[in-house]
Amino acid sequence: MTSKPLLGELLVEKYDVSQGLVDKALQIQRTGKQQLGDILVSMNIISKDTLDKVIADQLDIPSARIADRHTPEVVKLLPRYLCWKYKVLPLRLQSNNILELAMANPSDNDAIADISHYTGKIIEPLWVNRGEVEKEIRQRVPIGIKDIFSPKASSMMTKIVVLLAVVFAIVVAYDTYNYLKTAREGTISVSEDFTWYRNHDIAIGVDKNGSYSLRGRGAFSEGSYNVSFSNINNLSSFIEARTNDLSDKQKTWLTWALDKAGKK
Repeated sequence: MTSKPLLGELLVEKYDVSQGLVDKALQIQRTGKQQLGDILVSMNIISKDTLDKVIADQLDIPSARIADRHTPEVVKLLPRYLCWKYKVLPLRLQSNNILELAMANPSDNDAIADISHYTGKIIEPLWVNRGEVEKEIRQRVPIGIKDIFSPKASSMMTKIVVLLAVVFAIVVAYDTYNYLKTAREGTISVSEDFTWYRNHDIAIGVDKNGSYSLRGRGAFSEGSYNVSFSNINNLSSFIEARTNDLSDKQKTWLTWALDKAGKK
């Protein structure tokens, strides 16, 4: 019985890799847990495509061109997300429930088992260049409903939903803050000559010369206010004399507004 050729031997015999480089990679392999092929790829001695092709040769897995073997009826056997996950493409059905499968890495037994379980077919792997597989997936495999609800897509949708929820919460919090701030402080408008503080049907104005005005009406007063004062103390005394005319909200706000106006 002929033994399977070693990976290093194939690289030296068929792919112009020097024995010295293979020996160096083997030396590194002895000190760690990496596979020889992965070490050679990391050392930029061979590409990932070359490694996949050499392994296919080592396992006597034939190569193929997708354009020569692909049949349209197999397109729906495997959703796009699984094609991308494993870098594979169904090619054609044979008798006895066998599915020819183009694979960038035909030694990926987990991929073969997963796809066999998904399709209910016996998988016959064929090696195809990774770039060709990716190109043909884009051209031949449409996006379907299963791709939208695939684990990867669902994870992305979950992240989007969470992000939108966070943005919504921030917007609501900002609007709530502004609403409460306006309810507590009212509005402030500034013109060339006056700064006005308005809330609860009362307004206090401060002009550029330092005089003060009071307009509006108390919640329990019979008339309206439209008076001016030369300083903040006179305005405060006027308001204190009319506390019975004011609601609790007006009293609280006027205390805050007098403090703000006095700092102008």
